[in-house]
Amino acid sequence: MKRLSIVLIVLALLSTAAFAKVGFQGRPITNNLMIPTANTLNESEILIGIGPIGYGISDNIQVGTNILLFLFQDYNFNIKLSLINSKKFVFGAGLRVDYFNLSALTGDEDKMGFTFLSPFAVITTRLNKKLAFHIGGQYSYITGEGDIEDAKVTSSLSGTRIFAGLEHSMSYKTKFLIDGGYDIEFEGLFVGSGLLMGWEKFRLKFGVTYYNPKGANSGFALPNIGLWWRFKA
Repeated sequence: MKRLSIVLIVLALLSTAAFAKVGFQGRPITNNLMIPTANTLNESEILIGIGPIGYGISDNIQVGTNILLFLFQDYNFNIKLSLINSKKFVFGAGLRVDYFNLSALTGDEDKMGFTFLSPFAVITTRLNKKLAFHIGGQYSYITGEGDIEDAKVTSSLSGTRIFAGLEHSMSYKTKFLIDGGYDIEFEGLFVGSGLLMGWEKFRLKFGVTYYNPKGANSGFALPNIGLWWRFKA
């Protein structure tokens, strides 16, 4: 029994050391709480979450998709590039493309679908060893088309939002995140905060975001929870 206890203690110490080996060291976060940062995955890095999947083609280019949305007939793809990448300043830009097949989801014989295009640009500035600031903007364009009783119907909608966030490194494996943004077209405000914890390969994020859309009697809050694995291929 004594030997078993010693073995268990040794294994616990070894697993703790291995679990805490890396944290965020050398791997800057690619998203704050809700907003993107200017950082990308490192070359040959893979990100796998419950839906999101990403891959670092190089240290400055990453591509990804959300396979969970495919179940809802939302075929999506995203790409992000770090165009300027220095120790204290990073400028990034990206694009998300979605095609939502509404007729396949509803089973309707009439063909209906929506295309969503959303380019964005972000600046990440490292203020000191523990604090980073993210600021950017995003343009969204949605166009829909359908064939209803031999008539072709099209419509479109666009909007722009600006956002900013703070990233505070509380330790080598824990970050406190704050986000805020404003949708210019729809005059909607959002703000949120949460914690991000990172180990050698595993990431866990939990927080809450408050939304106050135009025309609503009152705002509402939603939880923000995510977990994913990030590792070298």
